[in-house]
Amino acid sequence: MAMHLRKRGAIWYASGTVRVGRESHAVREFTTGASARIDAEAVAAAEESRIRQAALAGPAGRARGLTIAGAIQAYLTRPGGVARQDVQKLARVNDAIGAFTLADTAAAWAAWQAENPAHSPATATRYRALLTAAIRTACAGIGADAPALPAVRHRKREILTHLTDTERAALLRSYSPHAACPVLLLAYQGMRTREALTLDWRDVDWATETLRIPAQRAKAGRARAVPMHPRVGMLLYGLWCAAGEPQAGTVFLSTRGEPYADTRDIGGNPLAAAHRTACRKAGVEGFRVHDWRHDWAARMVLAGVDLVTLMEIGGWQSLAMVQRYATIRADHRREAIARLA
Repeated sequence: MAMHLRKRGAIWYASGTVRVGRESHAVREFTTGASARIDAEAVAAAEESRIRQAALAGPAGRARGLTIAGAIQAYLTRPGGVARQDVQKLARVNDAIGAFTLADTAAAWAAWQAENPAHSPATATRYRALLTAAIRTACAGIGADAPALPAVRHRKREILTHLTDTERAALLRSYSPHAACPVLLLAYQGMRTREALTLDWRDVDWATETLRIPAQRAKAGRARAVPMHPRVGMLLYGLWCAAGEPQAGTVFLSTRGEPYADTRDIGGNPLAAAHRTACRKAGVEGFRVHDWRHDWAARMVLAGVDLVTLMEIGGWQSLAMVQRYATIRADHRREAIARLA
């Protein structure tokens, strides 16, 4: 070993070169954390042993010893950078399972899922894809094959929850004023939470009574225009007049008078707390914020709207994604028949 020790202040530092066969491995100076030379020599010897074992194990061995945190760091520092929302997601993953090695990727993924039981299959799949990218980047850097993460187990088919007219009216009355306004767009326009909370006055077209959803704010990345429901039109017109008839700016503000945080950045729904409170007041159980979109789609189908139109207004990517709502009308008719004495 050509490892050298140098004392800086009260602490010994080590650096040098470790030869393994015909290969030489440069070791940048690191602190041994020891003030006594004999202890520093032991630390340097242990580091030499680690380097030798990793070299003899080859790329696969080095990959197994790499931590999730190390893989994430390699991904974050790759050329081209990483999207801001992905940086925040990776920070949460790092805090939870960063200490796991790639030899324990299955256990690491199980620990992550156990810590986030509320994640939908879609959310879990996004996190899995991001972590897989980080692991592949790190393994490519050392010439090793990347271990695979276990697949996301999809839950049973989602139950399409919709409300009775009485439940819907009671729930809408139960929201706090700040939450009630954007929720009306979920209930009567079928918007996703992010689309409603980021609505800008520039996208409210009074002449055509249309709400525009730009591609950058739409989940599928496809712009669309949604005709304004009369109730939504009255609400927005009142807010517009009260705000001084602005030509631009965020329509809905939080209780702090600020635009709502982007749901992609915070990893949650800004309306969740207000929604839980409203459900408790209205006596409605098992109804999530996102279920407003299902409720809206169900009412559209019951009103006779065809699935193609529903797909276009709701911003779904394919007809297959709205086929599930075709059963709503059949279920409704079955319930009507069952009411006969």
